Amino acid sequence: MDKSAIQKIQETGNAPEFLKQLEQAGFPVAALPDSFMVHNLEEFMPNRNQFRGVLSTANIDEFVRYHEDYQTEGNQCFINAENMAAITIFDLGTHKSPGHCKHKAKLALRRTAAFNAVLNINDERLSQKKLAEWLEDYSEFLQVFSTTGEAIETAVASAAIRNMKFEAKAGRESSVDDFNQHQSEYESIAVRTKDEFPMPAVFKFTCEPYLGLPERTFEMRMSTIGNETLILRIKKLEQHEEEMGEQFQEKLTHEFISEGIEMNTFIGSFSS
Repeated sequence: MDKSAIQKIQETGNAPEFLKQLEQAGFPVAALPDSFMVHNLEEFMPNRNQFRGVLSTANIDEFVRYHEDYQTEGNQCFINAENMAAITIFDLGTHKSPGHCKHKAKLALRRTAAFNAVLNINDERLSQKKLAEWLEDYSEFLQVFSTTGEAIETAVASAAIRNMKFEAKAGRESSVDDFNQHQSEYESIAVRTKDEFPMPAVFKFTCEPYLGLPERTFEMRMSTIGNETLILRIKKLEQHEEEMGEQFQEKLTHEFISEGIEMNTFIGSFSS
């Protein structure tokens, strides 16, 4: 009698006790030999065993409208305001009757082209030509103000940037007293434009940041780095992101309520 035969005899002898323990487990489990294979016959049936599928959209209205046809007990929506996304699990079920989490709807808001444009130029090193062309391309979204706070037409601001002059000045400072001597060299850069053009300093860019969210104004300040390099920087960008996340959450919750959809919403993500 070889080793495998002895092992089979031992397993058979322990089977009654093992089956008794399985009956007390409280879950649908079965003891099967390793050689058994389980086959899913769903593809041969007229219908699926359960409804499953995932809707993915960037449109808030379509996301909400989809819920109108698939309201079930245990629907729950999880909102990730940081990523401007949400997911609803329709068959999450309840504590007593948990579902399989196979039917979902996903919403991921899409940035508009205008918002991408302002994000892409934020904190970038720009030449006069590139910045002037950017102003001309997106003039419909822009308001420009001078160093004194006066409004400037976009075309005038573009011409002022094209005609900027960078004047570098080098010098040396020294100080001497009875006990020490100090010397330092410095370089200063002054930026000027032609007299007929006011110097642009502040840019306000107004656009719809994400599809479905209200318009927002992003204020940008212009500064220089080194010689002939310009930078636009969005003021309080992190605060804008927080506020847009809150708007997204409020709008989605409001849309559910206004359409009469009973939906528990949570801030965060869910995995099963």
